[in-house]
Amino acid sequence: MKTKARALLALAGLAIALALIYAASAGVVRSADSAAALRDDKFARAERLVFYRLKPGEEMRFKVPEDAEELRVVTHLVLPDGTTYAPERQYQYGLKVLLRAPNGVLMERPLFTRTRQSKDQPQEDGTFLQESAFTTDPNHQVTDEREFLVRLPLPRPEHTVMYLRPAGVHGTLLVRMYVRTQRQLPLLSSERAAEERAEKRVERTTFLPFEKLSAETRHRLAREKWERLSAEGEAGTDYFIEPVYRTPFRLPLVEVAESAQERLGAGGAVALNVTGPTQAVLWLWSTTPDTEGGTLTPAGPVTVRALGPTGAERTWEVPALGNGAPVSHVLDVPEGHHTLSIHNTGTEDLRYTVEGPAGAWLAPPELRPTAKPDTRIAWLPDLRRTEAFVTGPGCATLDVELDPAMDSAGRLLRLDARRLGVTGADDEKPSDVLFTVLDARGKVLGQTRMEVTTQPAAFESADLPLLPGQRLPCAQAQASAADAGTGEVTDRPTPVSVPTSARVFLPAGARRVRVQAARPTAVFLSTFLPTAGGVAGMEPYLTDGLQGVRWRNAPLERRSWHPMRPANVTELTRRGARLELMSQVRLEPEGLETVSSTPSGDTVVLKPSGSPDTLEVLEPVQGAADAARPLATLLTPGQPVRARFDARSPTRPELRLSLEGTEGLGSEVEVVLDGEPVHRWTLRSTRSRELLPPLPPGEHEVLLRTDAAGLTATLNRPPVAGSGLRSRTVYRMGSEGLSVPVRKPGAGAVTVNIIIYAREAESSAQQRVSVTLDNGQPNRRSGVLLPRITRASRVLPLPSSTRTPATPAGRPQARWYARTVSVTLGEDLAPGLHHVRVVPQGMGDSPLWVRFFMFGHQDGDGTTREWNRSGWELEDTL
Repeated sequence: MKTKARALLALAGLAIALALIYAASAGVVRSADSAAALRDDKFARAERLVFYRLKPGEEMRFKVPEDAEELRVVTHLVLPDGTTYAPERQYQYGLKVLLRAPNGVLMERPLFTRTRQSKDQPQEDGTFLQESAFTTDPNHQVTDEREFLVRLPLPRPEHTVMYLRPAGVHGTLLVRMYVRTQRQLPLLSSERAAEERAEKRVERTTFLPFEKLSAETRHRLAREKWERLSAEGEAGTDYFIEPVYRTPFRLPLVEVAESAQERLGAGGAVALNVTGPTQAVLWLWSTTPDTEGGTLTPAGPVTVRALGPTGAERTWEVPALGNGAPVSHVLDVPEGHHTLSIHNTGTEDLRYTVEGPAGAWLAPPELRPTAKPDTRIAWLPDLRRTEAFVTGPGCATLDVELDPAMDSAGRLLRLDARRLGVTGADDEKPSDVLFTVLDARGKVLGQTRMEVTTQPAAFESADLPLLPGQRLPCAQAQASAADAGTGEVTDRPTPVSVPTSARVFLPAGARRVRVQAARPTAVFLSTFLPTAGGVAGMEPYLTDGLQGVRWRNAPLERRSWHPMRPANVTELTRRGARLELMSQVRLEPEGLETVSSTPSGDTVVLKPSGSPDTLEVLEPVQGAADAARPLATLLTPGQPVRARFDARSPTRPELRLSLEGTEGLGSEVEVVLDGEPVHRWTLRSTRSRELLPPLPPGEHEVLLRTDAAGLTATLNRPPVAGSGLRSRTVYRMGSEGLSVPVRKPGAGAVTVNIIIYAREAESSAQQRVSVTLDNGQPNRRSGVLLPRITRASRVLPLPSSTRTPATPAGRPQARWYARTVSVTLGEDLAPGLHHVRVVPQGMGDSPLWVRFFMFGHQDGDGTTREWNRSGWELEDTL
């Protein structure tokens, strides 16, 4: 009994112990789930940073290191007490930056941005478990972080100081300053991570692989680092600090790192690529609010266009803004890929954002957010950066070395030039660019010039190093140290002109190229290297389904033009002559790159080489321009036609007759002129010719009488009115094709027109024509800037016929449909004899008939015509 009692007592003790452990565990769980624990965990997971408090009317100063190149100002806006959170609310604020040296002001500029608050998971007591930025006081509200990047002017005097002031009279700012320098830093164990960061930087800023750079350059890039700057003065007197807790949390709205990217400058435009059907909201607000108690300046009107995959365009006109508050406009985008272009046609800068579903934003994978497709985000333009170099009177000449072992294709260079700082003013003069080719001994082989237009490029700009005195790089000689301490710096991005492009074939002995401009001009040089499989675009900018439009500035997976760097790149970079061109990817209508020239001279009929079979066809012609040319008239029995008989025609009137079947053989045929019979004969074959007696000149009514069914005839005299027939000689073209000799009389371009006749009017995708010029190795002009390059080999689609069908001579019932294919022999081809070979593809076994003619062009004056004023940059194929 005692044993059982002890066992029962032991079990009871175990149960009590387990109950106590469970109660303690439940208490711990309940305590962890309490609001206080969640708040503690929120603070524990956040990053705590100390910011400087900057109130309206106050200023702070920071000593700038001598080797500082760029400043990064991180800011938060402190909201007024009692502000309630709303995710749709947006806040605008500004910051004034003043860089002062002992001898004067180096830089003074205002910076503005737009911000909001990111919060989620509200609790019953008003606490948010997820916030982008917060303080220990829940009633003390701060906005999301915004950064300003400030590039410092170079060179600079010693002992420069940066002053920060709020740009308005309302709102307190929290500020934290970082500086980027080139100072030596120990790498130690983090050396590999630094090199990885440097490799990413190289991918964005240069076209050379990281391992191809010199050891000194790799080390310099790897040691770049942002360091925090401390404010000058005494804490509590000259500045005040406040801790801010920050997390990576953001609401699903893609924000812009630099406020300059949200700017819609006067006369500028942005392009956003989206996929419809969808609905977007355009927000606009002025950048000239009352920050100093002045009067508001209304901004100009804004035009929004949506260009679709078929070339269809929809336009919205947005009225001028009257104040600095954001104003929204709803835009309905139709189905398919579209480019929304927003043009600021006024004279004042604006700020903008376009918000829509994340799934509708057409952008490369690296730019797309991780938000759900139906989450609304801010759409941004896809900016492509291209390295270029500035040339002008104040900079060294661009000096490019050439490979002595390059082939004929490698001697083809492309020059794209853009004026810097253009405003569209009528008094702006184009930049004169001098292109010089030298041999191995430095002897000049040739020089040529071209003018660079001053038409501003709405969708392009240049990211420039800032220089004192509002100077552009290469605008003048390097300023002295005393002169460099006054004036403002150039704002960025800097406007550029649309590119003026030219191609040049270098002579065989060329070893060096020099480029110099009369005014600051950004130059991009590239060399031609054909790629297997042709040019190919990258996702999502593919050409499938596009009609009448194509992508401009889109990235390419395979391309033919590859960038070149000057040999004196170090000197150019040191003098501030290296820049980045920023171009927006967008849809653009086809055909904008070609400025067609009117044919001059008479039509020249071309005869193919050899002795191909020939045939005569009769083509309907209309129009007053063709009335005086020899024509024929179609006669149908029983239907009178008025024809013109000219005494100057040396031949007698002739009828060509065609009879369907043999039933009509033996029938009599009679020709009646103005009601009187003039000739009669008997049909003895289904195909025959009949000479008529001489007929009096003038206009006469001609009638054909016969009982033969299915008889038609043509008279070799033109009709008085309506459509007549013109005789053409055509040549038989089999599967082996035909070769046509073409004599190019001078430097001007000539166009060879190939008229192909087939029995069907429609063409399929498989029906094409291969055109080869001089067996793929044409003789080209060298040392001359040219607007475009003639392809030595190409495959052209055979279009469907849009013309009235022709009739083979003697077979009036047959119908042949003509299609025209044009091949231009451009200014790059040397004068003289060239051979154009045409081979049909996908036409089947039935023979085709073809004829050739060309229009000549007047020789040009040797200057480069702006064939791509819209800025479209084609990928050429030799």
